Amino acid sequence: YIDIWGEQSFQTDPDLPPGWKMMTDMAGIYYWHIPTGTTQWEKPAPCHPVPTGPSHASRKHSLGSLSPSNPAPVEEEDSSSINSDPEAKCFAVRSLGWVEMAEEDLAPGKSSVAVNNCIRQLSYCKNDIRDTVGIWGEGKDMYLILENNMLNLVDPMDRSVLHSQPIASIRVWGVGRDNGRDFAYVARDKDTRILKCHVFRCDTPAKAIATSLHEICSRIMAERKNAKAMAGGSLQDRTHAGLDVPLQAEFPTPKTELVQKFQVLYVGMIPVARPIGMDILNGAIDTLITSSIRDDWVPVMLNVADATVTVIKEKEEEEVLVECRVRFLSFMGVGKDVHSFAFIMDSGNQHFECHVFWCDPNAGSVSEAVQAACMLRYQKCLVARPPSQKACSQAPPADSVTRRVSTSVKRGVLSLIDTLKQKRPVTELPQ
Repeated sequence: YIDIWGEQSFQTDPDLPPGWKMMTDMAGIYYWHIPTGTTQWEKPAPCHPVPTGPSHASRKHSLGSLSPSNPAPVEEEDSSSINSDPEAKCFAVRSLGWVEMAEEDLAPGKSSVAVNNCIRQLSYCKNDIRDTVGIWGEGKDMYLILENNMLNLVDPMDRSVLHSQPIASIRVWGVGRDNGRDFAYVARDKDTRILKCHVFRCDTPAKAIATSLHEICSRIMAERKNAKAMAGGSLQDRTHAGLDVPLQAEFPTPKTELVQKFQVLYVGMIPVARPIGMDILNGAIDTLITSSIRDDWVPVMLNVADATVTVIKEKEEEEVLVECRVRFLSFMGVGKDVHSFAFIMDSGNQHFECHVFWCDPNAGSVSEAVQAACMLRYQKCLVARPPSQKACSQAPPADSVTRRVSTSVKRGVLSLIDTLKQKRPVTELPQ
């Protein structure tokens, strides 16, 4: 067992870009990008600040600055001056570029993860993103217009069409999980036939683009169905409105993330010395419960999703007390009292927080939900690993941290099962 959380294994380097950490284990020294979970052998190049200015030349390679820009005066113009179709939808966006994808990345169960990885790749500064990414308009502002079954990218200054994509040919689209204003779609380049994932930063929530695309695809599918019925099932009469897509074409539909909600009492948070261990968990639970009174515990809604565990005040739905990405949840379990539940979160820089809750009638359902989210995260990491890497024991895999964290979570869940069965304190399983 390698303690990846030890001082010697987890080191900072002032020469590294923000978000990068230098890791050391028996495989050697490698570098971990905490926001995306990416690992690599090569030392990442530092991100140099990009000078700002009104000229296009100063923004030519400004991928390190991805915050939405101030709205241009042209956005205040009447939408009719941008497009002539009253049913067209217009969105102000900035192109972050594109990433080449493989056909196997779009397999069922993998496409969502692959697209989100592309969004993250272009949303964070990496080695030299200019070598692998193509930029329309050098990353400047533009309009994304959905019109006449086409997705058009239009220059806001001279109204020239920078790119045009038939909506029916879009394979997958999605909204960023880390930032609701990031949008991406995957389509095959008409000239090179390469699958490309195009990523944009929107001035408004990207969900509006995804919803509009879903509505358009639903309408196209209905038109296809009617055309097929009128043709008597003949595949020769499959075209309608000039689109060269088969009647049997399947269009992507937005996936809603399952969220389980639990009404619990939030006892509080206490810093802990280590990221794992039932002794650490029980010690934190006992300390917080004995040092407080029940009337001080806060009624909250504990929301457990595939990627995030969120604690929201019950009376003030907008106030988020705690938000923990599942990838940063290092340990969880039920305390000596089956009503108590806690998890440990890695907050970075060798700081670990233990959050404690009181559940009625017991903590079983809450713990099972958090366990399921952790196991789903673990399975996605396994699916994302190429078979060649699974057989290689020398190179540190991209999911090495998640895999070890998930193992710790599994131990905590096994302890939970024993607790609920035996109604007595459990001992941590051997490492």
